[in-house]
Amino acid sequence: MVKINILNDLLKEKEKNKSVIADRLINSEETKEYKNQPKFPKVIQVETTNICNHGCAFCAYPKMERPKKHINREVFIRIVKECYELGSREIGLFSGAEPMTCKWLDEYVKICKDIGYEYSYISTNGSLGKTEKYLKVIDAGLDSIKFSVNGGDRDTYKKVHGKDDFEKVINNIKAINNYRKTKGIKLWMGISFVAMSHTKSTFENLKGIIGNHVDEIIMYDANNQSGQVDQFGVDPKMEDCNLPFNKAHFTAEGYMRACCNDYENFLAIDDIKDKKIIDVWNGEKFKKLRDLHLQDKLDGTLCGKCIRNFKGNIKPINEKLIAK
Repeated sequence: MVKINILNDLLKEKEKNKSVIADRLINSEETKEYKNQPKFPKVIQVETTNICNHGCAFCAYPKMERPKKHINREVFIRIVKECYELGSREIGLFSGAEPMTCKWLDEYVKICKDIGYEYSYISTNGSLGKTEKYLKVIDAGLDSIKFSVNGGDRDTYKKVHGKDDFEKVINNIKAINNYRKTKGIKLWMGISFVAMSHTKSTFENLKGIIGNHVDEIIMYDANNQSGQVDQFGVDPKMEDCNLPFNKAHFTAEGYMRACCNDYENFLAIDDIKDKKIIDVWNGEKFKKLRDLHLQDKLDGTLCGKCIRNFKGNIKPINEKLIAK
């Protein structure tokens, strides 16, 4: 039976074994090393593309000014190989955009599996192309796919996503579920529903339409996305943040970045194309950011906007990497 969960409640109570998504977030928090030079993380996230075909009302993407691009293939391969050698075993092949816009995604999934990664996952709006496009990525060895469906009916969905793709997404999810069952593929399928005041009432309808075709549906409230979406408040679960300590993010430009919610690279640490990844992870710029977290002195940073509701001007960690 599908699990229906409210993410904020599960995280607040640290309730385990009720949600795959919540468990991963809770486990990530519990394994955080509170020091400015933690060991290299088991989990990495690579922005295979920063392009999205939707413009959701709660998302900072429509405001993004960075040049839109896909990650360079050679840079991607170098990142995943080097991180694996450093101990990484799980990889997210997306970061704040739509990974299915990357036409090499199936190849990238297979590369990660061939290297030895134990778990690969994406989050997608599920609207891009025919079902066969998703099946190619799944057949390449994908372990987990989460669909972002943020309206429980066609009209609400269109208002939130800016596209009239509700029926296409529902049909794709059903077809993928049927495929994994028919083929006996071990693939976790979930749906996330980012709720706003005028959309929450449609959540029950979404559960009725698609609940039997996924493993979990989870709802959580929209937040200010690191201060980049003004109409929403600070995420109530964010007392502090573990991302700079136990997860490595890489951008489509080939930068190591401290956060997946940073749409303009304010938290980009350094360009890894001419540096060893471990040297950037252990470098002075990243240490300084972690120290600011440990000392709770985040004003003037994007992190301060996210978890301390800082309202002033912010400076990038590395000014050379802004809009390059």
